[in-house]
Amino acid sequence: MDILQVMKERHSVRQYKNQPIKHETKAEIRDLISEINAESGLQMQIFFDEPGCFDSFMAHYGKFKNVSNYIAIVGTKEQQEKAGYYGEKLVLKYQEMGLNTCWVAMTFSKGATRKSCTLSRGERLVAVLALGYGVNQGTPHKSK
Repeated sequence: MDILQVMKERHSVRQYKNQPIKHETKAEIRDLISEINAESGLQMQIFFDEPGCFDSFMAHYGKFKNVSNYIAIVGTKEQQEKAGYYGEKLVLKYQEMGLNTCWVAMTFSKGATRKSCTLSRGERLVAVLALGYGVNQGTPHKSK
């Protein structure tokens, strides 16, 4: 699929079907994250079937529903821009694979996520990407 078409079709999705990701798709997701980690120096970590990250007041306030798969984007303070670049690379690839995503900065349970992900000295949780099969494909918003 043409990357410009993927970009046009991709919208943030906050509500997901209670549908597990297929084993083959999980393997492809892990492989892509490993490639990006090797290329970027980031420590992105994928979590499947782990609803604890989005089981908080802020997640409900943010209207997230049935999020049980997510990617923890871990890096140093100096790697924030790199995290955004490579995170968006994942987002577009997953859209192409038929999955939906949403960038998340504050509406997840940081305590639950930090317990799940591994942080080395000097690293921090930069952001989280919710991942799964969306109830819908999201809605376009007027760009500034």
